[in-house]
Amino acid sequence: MQHNILRNSNITKIFLIYVHNGARKREVVTLRFMDNKECYFASPTPVKFDKPKRKIPAELNVFTSDGVYKTKVTLLDTNMSLREVLYEVSIPKSWDFVQLRASTRKLVQLPVTIKFNDGFTISATTYDLSLGGVSFFTKEQISSIYKKISGILTLELPKNTLINFPDGKMTVETKFVRERNDIEEHFDESLVIFKFIGVTQDDDIVLKNFLIKLD
Repeated sequence: MQHNILRNSNITKIFLIYVHNGARKREVVTLRFMDNKECYFASPTPVKFDKPKRKIPAELNVFTSDGVYKTKVTLLDTNMSLREVLYEVSIPKSWDFVQLRASTRKLVQLPVTIKFNDGFTISATTYDLSLGGVSFFTKEQISSIYKKISGILTLELPKNTLINFPDGKMTVETKFVRERNDIEEHFDESLVIFKFIGVTQDDDIVLKNFLIKLD
C-alpha cells in the first residue's frame, strides 16, 4: 500500500537525492515503471553526467498537493541514453509525511458545476475534495481566460446526510489553480484543481462535517 504513493495523482514533483563524490545531488525525476522489487525513474540527460556508484543510499521526496512524502531507498543502478537517465531504485518500505495544506484531500465522487459570467459552464464529477477546493478530471479544454477569472461553483453533497443542509447543494466562488495532463490512467483527460474563495462559516462547517464522515 505504501508504495502506491508514487502513483498518487496529486504528485507535483519527485526529487531523487543522493551523494556522489562528496557532492549532494538532487535530481527532478518522473516515475517510469514500478513492480514489487524496483521502481524506475527518469530525468533528461544533462550535458555532463557522472554516473554514481551502484547500491548507494538515496532519498525520495515526493511533493503532492497535500504535502511532502519522504523515504529512504537504495539507488541500485543508473543507465544513460541520449535522451534520458534511468535510475533503478529499491521499493520504498515506509514514508514520512509532512502536511502542507490546512486539510487533506479526500477521494470522493460528487457532481460539481462551475459557471462563469458569460454562461460558460463546466460540469464534472469530483476526484477529491478538501476544505480549500476540489479537483476533477475532464476531457474539455479549458480556455486560458477561464483560468484567470473566478466562477461560481455548485457542489452537490449527498442529500439528507447533513443536518440543516437538506438539499445538499453548496455554492461558492472559485478560481482555477493548476492543471495536470500526465496521469497514466487518464491519458485522454486533464486533472484540474479549483480553490474555494470566500467560503462562509456555515459552508465551512458543512464541509468539515462531511469530510469527517468520509474517514
